[in-house]
Amino acid sequence: MNTVSFQSVYQTSTNRGTFKLGERACTPDGREWTFVRAQAAVANSLVAIPDGVTAADLWSSSVDGQGRIVYLTRAASTMTVGQFEDAVGVVDDGTGVGQVFKIRTNDATTLTLYPESALTTALAVADSDLTLRTLNYVDPAAITSKLQSAQGIAQASFAAADYGWLLTRGAGRVLAGEVLVIGASFVTGDDTVGQVLKGTTAKGAFDEQALGYALVANAGADQGTLVMVNI
Repeated sequence: MNTVSFQSVYQTSTNRGTFKLGERACTPDGREWTFVRAQAAVANSLVAIPDGVTAADLWSSSVDGQGRIVYLTRAASTMTVGQFEDAVGVVDDGTGVGQVFKIRTNDATTLTLYPESALTTALAVADSDLTLRTLNYVDPAAITSKLQSAQGIAQASFAAADYGWLLTRGAGRVLAGEVLVIGASFVTGDDTVGQVLKGTTAKGAFDEQALGYALVANAGADQGTLVMVNI
């Protein structure tokens, strides 16, 4: 795993620089981070989740000069150039169903896959359907839901369109909507976006995504506290 500086993880930028979206790295203290782009502002100490799920049908495919199926095209599409850079996807219905892939980039109508995840079965425009997940384009966690595929916790404030690092493993700060219990889990689902709540007794991973455990009990609701993150 690559190492990044403390300065890097505590600042954001409007430029991506040399890092790839979704890249994992650790700071010299052993904590782990993931590189993302904020689609909406994510304040310091808030949980960030993927921007959304995109489903679309009627895809065809074509090959590169080496015969690899790396171009997936939907003629009616109007994608933003680069919108699905480093996103992941699955053929979830029709011809080629079950194949998974990672996207290197896209233009308005075509996804270009990394050759290492080239499809092995060509798509058919009549029935091939895709679902795409842009895991590394993030927003603050929504209210209420305890299952949101959280990607990490911001330790610096992101403006919309900023690039930067989310904490995924190690000690850090999170805003909690209620007093956490030392040693017990915390989860998304507060009534304020991005904040966390205590984990629920007797609930498992199918019911809620545990994001780590509390190291210090915050003094009151809507306050930041020290936690051990494990996402």
